[in-house]
Amino acid sequence: MKADIAIIGGGAAGMTAAIFSKRRCQDADIVILERLERPGKKLLATGNGRCNYTNVNVSNTNYHGKNPEFAGFALKAFSNEDAVAFFRELGVFPRVEEDGKIFPFSGNASSVLDALRFELDRLGVAILTGFYAISLFKSGDGFTIRDNCGNHVAAAKVIVAAGGKASPFLGSDGSGYSLLASLGHHCTDLVPAITQIKTEGNDVKPLQGIKIVGNASALHKGKIISTIYGDVLFTSYGLSGPPVFQLSSKVAENICDDISLDLMPEYAHDAVYNILLERRNSLSHLTMENFFSGLVNKRIGNLIARRAGIEKLSYPVSRLTDGMLHSMASLIKDLRFKVAGVNGWENAQVTAGGILTSEFNPRTMESLLVHGLYAAGEILDIFGDCGGFNLQWAWSSGYLAGISAAESLKPNREEANDKDIEYKSYSALFGRKAAE
Repeated sequence: MKADIAIIGGGAAGMTAAIFSKRRCQDADIVILERLERPGKKLLATGNGRCNYTNVNVSNTNYHGKNPEFAGFALKAFSNEDAVAFFRELGVFPRVEEDGKIFPFSGNASSVLDALRFELDRLGVAILTGFYAISLFKSGDGFTIRDNCGNHVAAAKVIVAAGGKASPFLGSDGSGYSLLASLGHHCTDLVPAITQIKTEGNDVKPLQGIKIVGNASALHKGKIISTIYGDVLFTSYGLSGPPVFQLSSKVAENICDDISLDLMPEYAHDAVYNILLERRNSLSHLTMENFFSGLVNKRIGNLIARRAGIEKLSYPVSRLTDGMLHSMASLIKDLRFKVAGVNGWENAQVTAGGILTSEFNPRTMESLLVHGLYAAGEILDIFGDCGGFNLQWAWSSGYLAGISAAESLKPNREEANDKDIEYKSYSALFGRKAAE
């Protein structure tokens, strides 16, 4: 099979690249090479099956990697407003929810995937499923891609959008890294991100299944580097829940040693102490087994008491000293757990790390090592916070790689310089305005 542009990977970035390369160069033969039986499987799992496809508050600060600034140009070329306008154009009406998260109004991730599939079909983009690319090499002025069954595709340009290693059962098993490495590219260390955090010791095991609502903070060398409010769930191995997923990026970046939980963020330490003092006076007839009942979960209360030096639950409340109350107030405001790492690839939503962005042009997503080779999405060393930021990176980088590859096909074209590419944003190229 021959194609003008072959796109390895039929995920969010790959489908976006295909759509915009075809829109930009309508007579080009575009093919998506997808290893699973259908493209976009991972999209169906995002946002708990609702697909949080972007965020109102996208900025460069939401992205991480050795050089997170690399993402800036793509995010400008195809912004969060562009994403809303593009999907609205395809029939996906937006709903803005807490923290600026944007979902399809239907509440179904399939709405986003169907919109992309219908557009690919309308444009006449070929999709070759069951094609598990295992080799990619330069062949004359183009490339040859072979799969594990001996099939091959020849293409003038190639966009690698094969994803990372997170959630391998949804299609991204890390095979894309070796494809790019075979052409001279280099990869950072890879770590699961946006996932559960493992903690040291056995303190969390008795708390398994308990959910608290409060502040979760990532600490590095004793200093708070990030705090997020929300539901935190205790598991047999550590912590889970939206704030933990968000903070797991700090663990992936090796800048988080401890997680601190503030169980009563509405109250300062002195106010919590006074509440405990009041309870000591009114509940003096009880033992520590029931001292925290009605304030915090009983099992968490047992942990707080033990860390405050009270070993036996039979200890009388009437014998609590002011020092003990201060210690327990401090623990309620700062209940720390030593970080042991993050959960494995099966549970991770994205990959921290990837192919070095220093080896790609941020204005075109083209390789600086191999002419005609592009990359987009999670395979590069860029990952975003939880909340729609990673899908926005997929749309933005896929868009930029797609239009750049399509423009490079044009005969007798002038060499595009950075200034030329700079103004080729979604709105400028396709005459769209962000939907209000």
